Amino acid sequence: MLDQLYAISNELLLLILAVLVISIGMFRDKSDGKAEVILATLGLSALFAADVLALFPQVRVFGDTYYAGPVERVFKAVFLLAGALTALLSWPGQQKVELISRDRIGEHLGLLILSIIGMCFLISAKELVLLYVSLELVTIPLILLVAFNRHELRSAEAGIKYVLFSALSSGILLFGLSFVYGMTGTTYLAGITPKLSLDLLTIVSLVLVMAGVGFKISAAPFHLWTPDTYEGAPLPVTTFLSVASKAAGFALFFKVITVAFGGLQAHATTLICILATITMTFGNLVALYQTNMKRFLAFSSIAQAGYLLIGLANTGELGLTSVLFYLLVYLVSNIAAFGVVTIIAAATGKEDMRDYVGFSVANPKLAAVMMLAMFSLAGIPPLAGFLGKFYLFAAAAQKGLYWLIFVAVINATVSLFYYLMVIKWMYLVKTEEGREFPRVPVSFAGGLVLAVTTVTMLAFGLMPQALRWVETAAASGL
Repeated sequence: MLDQLYAISNELLLLILAVLVISIGMFRDKSDGKAEVILATLGLSALFAADVLALFPQVRVFGDTYYAGPVERVFKAVFLLAGALTALLSWPGQQKVELISRDRIGEHLGLLILSIIGMCFLISAKELVLLYVSLELVTIPLILLVAFNRHELRSAEAGIKYVLFSALSSGILLFGLSFVYGMTGTTYLAGITPKLSLDLLTIVSLVLVMAGVGFKISAAPFHLWTPDTYEGAPLPVTTFLSVASKAAGFALFFKVITVAFGGLQAHATTLICILATITMTFGNLVALYQTNMKRFLAFSSIAQAGYLLIGLANTGELGLTSVLFYLLVYLVSNIAAFGVVTIIAAATGKEDMRDYVGFSVANPKLAAVMMLAMFSLAGIPPLAGFLGKFYLFAAAAQKGLYWLIFVAVINATVSLFYYLMVIKWMYLVKTEEGREFPRVPVSFAGGLVLAVTTVTMLAFGLMPQALRWVETAAASGL
């Protein structure tokens, strides 16, 4: 029993951290939220370092339903880093617009950590029941976080849409998994593949599972919840949704498709390529017409999901390496962009890119970070986004999917246009006299988030040696 508890010490420590953070907010008469943010950030950062240094054991426990190997550690590091940076963005500074109520920051961070616990169990699950329960543990706290500002109409609407689409996607996924269990008589992922035969019911179950997971990763045409949810949720929650939730969805996608449906790779690859093409193209084309920064980054994240699906089309070592690395690249690039948007919104209440006129004059450092984030998301060298896309395309080339690479390159060219639109409003459009953009104060916490993400964007792009850790982990497989 002690060995099993030690094996899940990562998750147990997260649970203790969640209880402590919530308790501080509940039992302090005049909590300003800063103690909760500090505790959550330090705790998540310490667990992130422990995962990177491989301090947690690698053992199969609970009847071989749970295992945390090298690949699982990389995914958990992504979840924990995203959580730590999001916690810092929740810092209650001198704000014109209060994004998260100060007296409820403990609840906000506690729910965020509970969702991370679900993500950690999700990537370590080797059995369908644990996989599905973990997915719900991820989703339920996120629903509460999306509707956290319950007195705001946008937040309430976003919460309703998110819960409806989450329930629908979970139902579709569970329906597909029930077919799999009915055909194989086992819930263990490794035991499913040898018992699956190529027939109509198997293909139907594959399509249902891919559709259910497609909702989780915001793949078109299952993306309908994404823009409204991103726009209505509090900005720190939107930041977390855009990176950690998406990473969890791709972890689920890779596990189910490569392990459970391992014998249907040809059919799965065809469906993934179609899904990637639709998702990239739709996300990029609609993003061209967005001006609200939340919706803009929502459709950008849909397009980025399409690029990640390119890596999933190759279920080999290079495919897994490219997905893991691109998730890290996407995490730091997107949080850098959302970090600037969060700081601007908290100080001025502005969320429209057309209101960023003169921003570079009044806030040159913040504008520079936003520009680097846009270039990284677009895949411009020498930033990390370029190297991330290169490995995704290399994974597709290894499978001979040259037509998919061509589609992706065209889409990357289109995306460059709308990422440059943000830079245009910040740098090129002249400010009207009397309407200068105000100087935006940046807290130590916000500055730390931007510093970490900017340095990492540059480091991953200029020093590919950072990829070795991911390559070593991917070599062990899921």
